[in-house]
Amino acid sequence: RMKLAVNLVMGAQLAALAEGVALAERAGLTADDLVTVLTEGAMASPMVKLKGKAMAARAYPPAFPLKHAQKDLRFALGLADDLGLGLPVSAAANELYKRAKGEGFSDADFAAVAEAYARGYRAHPKTA
Repeated sequence: RMKLAVNLVMGAQLAALAEGVALAERAGLTADDLVTVLTEGAMASPMVKLKGKAMAARAYPPAFPLKHAQKDLRFALGLADDLGLGLPVSAAANELYKRAKGEGFSDADFAAVAEAYARGYRAHPKTA
């Protein structure tokens, strides 16, 4: 159970980093600059530094395959469901991992979740 909790946090963190990279790049910034700023502030962590660089380079040599990260997210969400606990952020992250798997990144490092955005993830139409 601890492994599932830890990997759930790690998976959601990496999905959020992928979103930040996508936003930065779409806004004309570089992923490298984003990673530099993140690693020098309150968000600094070995995960951001290591996986952010992989996302910026779009190079994902497997240390922890994406398919295993998604499996752990799926198991953690199942456990949460059994316990009557909703985890909407992690459920959304899981969908991004599933999308990256569908794009052929199952055996790549789980930083390849960034490819869910790089390959054309679009926002929902504005409703306001």
